[in-house]
Amino acid sequence: MKKLLIFLFLSLLSLELNATTLSGKYELKSSKINYLVRYLIKKADGDSKAAKGKGECLAACEFLVAAPIKTFESKDGNRDLNMLKVTKAEKFPLVIAKIKTPKEIKNGILNADIEIDFSGVKKNYTNISFKITDTVDGFHSEGQFDLFLENHKIEKPSLLGVDIESIVPITIVADWKKI
Repeated sequence: MKKLLIFLFLSLLSLELNATTLSGKYELKSSKINYLVRYLIKKADGDSKAAKGKGECLAACEFLVAAPIKTFESKDGNRDLNMLKVTKAEKFPLVIAKIKTPKEIKNGILNADIEIDFSGVKKNYTNISFKITDTVDGFHSEGQFDLFLENHKIEKPSLLGVDIESIVPITIVADWKKI
């Protein structure tokens, strides 16, 4: 019986050691947001490193991140110009993410619900996992989710008459500084 109690105590202790809690206010220090579009025979991706953001953790955590659409660049200027038209960037110049998470990070993973405001349409994406690592002045996060173009009423561009896929994987890498 003593061995069982010791085992249970050590198991609970190891779970607690693998859990950390976010608290206070944060500012986005740096980020890279990547998108990937797929055609039938080709892939194209673009990045933005121009996002701004802030967050606060009280009873739960809420983060706000915004990136100008025009800052997403691929290696094809014509594609980038077409993307600005398709996403109605003149009328809706920002993609905005409102992120809600619990304060607790378990085993280096933080699960979040994200409301994406893109091309003038808001859509919720739930239970998105971010890998979190502590840094000297805050934390580093990495996560991925699939954005669906139909959810944001975006007409799919085509290449040689074939539309791009509706699912656009988004990868977010961000460093947050505690303020």
